[in-house]
Amino acid sequence: MEVGISTASLYPDALIEESIPLIKELGAKKIEVFLGSFSEYEEDFCKKLKDIIDEHGLSVYSVHTLSTQFEPQFFSLTERQRRDSKNIFGKVFSCARILGAEVYVFHGPPVRINAKANVDFARIGPLCDELADFAEQYGIKFSWENVSWCWYSYPEFANRLLEHTKSENIYFTLDIKQAMQAGYSAIDFVKIMGRRLVNIHAIDFDKDGKLTLPGRGIFDFNGLSKELNGIGYKGPIFLEVYRNNYEDYKELSQSLDFLEGIFL
Repeated sequence: MEVGISTASLYPDALIEESIPLIKELGAKKIEVFLGSFSEYEEDFCKKLKDIIDEHGLSVYSVHTLSTQFEPQFFSLTERQRRDSKNIFGKVFSCARILGAEVYVFHGPPVRINAKANVDFARIGPLCDELADFAEQYGIKFSWENVSWCWYSYPEFANRLLEHTKSENIYFTLDIKQAMQAGYSAIDFVKIMGRRLVNIHAIDFDKDGKLTLPGRGIFDFNGLSKELNGIGYKGPIFLEVYRNNYEDYKELSQSLDFLEGIFL
């Protein structure tokens, strides 16, 4: 396994291109790039970003986006909405390929507050196949992330999805905090994701659910490591935290060291 960091961990202090030299100073070598604006999906921007990343000796494993901008629309009821969404996906997958990424992290549609996800798997299955196969055309793995406020908020969703899909390019991303916020253990998700797990977002939390840097809360990282070894997981683990979880960038370096001490 390898430990890296998401550029989202430095938002909003630094734009993506500004975060790269800062991440280099932290000692990380592998990154997840979080694209958060439509202009960042453009080819020219991605090529310039790739140059900066190469200049600092970093490598991109995965790409994430501000998903609510276009992801939910791919499952809309009209072909026009789906087509427009797919056009943006094409830009993003192209950007991921330019950056040398292997994985695209997908949130999917959100669920209304205090409502349960009512997903028509028979309808969304073929659409998911289409999107996953589209990503594969760019050499990108399509990885659906568990998110407490989206369709994939409960572990069994993965099984239901796979029952209604045929694409071999459907994978999963584990988010530790999102599992907790949905009322589950991260390991509950890992057990079902199995060998389709290709990416992990790491953060910690206290007994009240307040988010904190890894090693400062109560999450059982050693237990997670044991579970990952059990399924033969070889992918990366990315530090993905919020700006209010730390005061100084040096704390991020300490968190990376903590994770490396467990997973390497």
